[in-house]
Amino acid sequence: MLSISKTKRFWFLFLLTAIAGSNALAYRLDALQPIPKNMVLGTLFDFILVIPLLTYLFIIRKKYSLKYVLPVIIISFYTANLIVPGGLYSSYLFVPIILFIAEGVFISLELHVVYKLLTKLPTMLKQSKLSQQSIPIFQLRLSSGLANHLKPSRTLDMFSTELSIWYYSLFSWKAEPPIASTKYRTFTFHKKTSFIAVYIMLIHALIFESIGFHWLLHNWNPTVSIILLILNLYGLIIFVAEIQAVRLCPIVMTEKMLHMQIGVMKQLSIPLSQIKSVHVYQGPEKLSKAEADITLDAVLPDFIKEKPAIEIECYTPQEVKLMYGFTKKVTKIHLSPDEPHLFLEVCQELLSKDGERE
Repeated sequence: MLSISKTKRFWFLFLLTAIAGSNALAYRLDALQPIPKNMVLGTLFDFILVIPLLTYLFIIRKKYSLKYVLPVIIISFYTANLIVPGGLYSSYLFVPIILFIAEGVFISLELHVVYKLLTKLPTMLKQSKLSQQSIPIFQLRLSSGLANHLKPSRTLDMFSTELSIWYYSLFSWKAEPPIASTKYRTFTFHKKTSFIAVYIMLIHALIFESIGFHWLLHNWNPTVSIILLILNLYGLIIFVAEIQAVRLCPIVMTEKMLHMQIGVMKQLSIPLSQIKSVHVYQGPEKLSKAEADITLDAVLPDFIKEKPAIEIECYTPQEVKLMYGFTKKVTKIHLSPDEPHLFLEVCQELLSKDGERE
């Protein structure tokens, strides 16, 4: 699951803030000057060992591979570089050399996976075009093609997410939304909302924020300002991809499956045999935490949040695929198709046919 408990989150953030904050203050408070000789070694110990260990215990353990501790160590080391004054690292030059070698090994392993992906990508894209009639959504076809050719891994999931983001943001402008055929029905869910207007507003805000913060931070630390600018530009690309993915990816229902892709951030495919009921939503506007944890909110962001029109209940928990390989198990889906009554009618018709086949 993507989420961690509130208690774990609190203690992780508290300990992380305490460690980073105490180290930062130690180098900047006049009362603690001069800096003790071994202070840098203590800082390196905190950032290279203690913080990665906390990350493993609170986040990585039982959820992700142990190999993700290494990127945490590398990020922690570079964070320590921002805290420790430059001249104090001269006695510990062996540390960045060791981390550089470890980083090289890690990147080499990941590049090997990427190489395997790239060699098989032409075949997967060819098969993706052939399967367009049965699965008319690019990201779903891509995920299916990757799963058929390569073993599941977080690198594979990250590659799939990145490829989808760049496809929708840069290469999908001539694409058209799929039209209902004899093999499937389609239902849009954005035309009666202000979703696109909301995201255009966010894009404008991000552009102005990028310009303002880049100018302010550049005077303090040029490196940090460039990193933040790159992150903001990447956020801009994600916003554009989100608009295009929602516009081009309606809800698709075949005789056996219900496919939903909510932008580039959420996707779900449910066998009709696993759907218990589809009905008009009669519940509260705001769900309890327990209900929210087992519910996929597929209602698009809007200026005024409204109750979902339709609720889908499943017999067993269904896996929602989120960005970069994260997942969530849900038994309920809330959505608001542009034509909720038609969607409800088609669902009930196909569910009854599926029940007759069984």
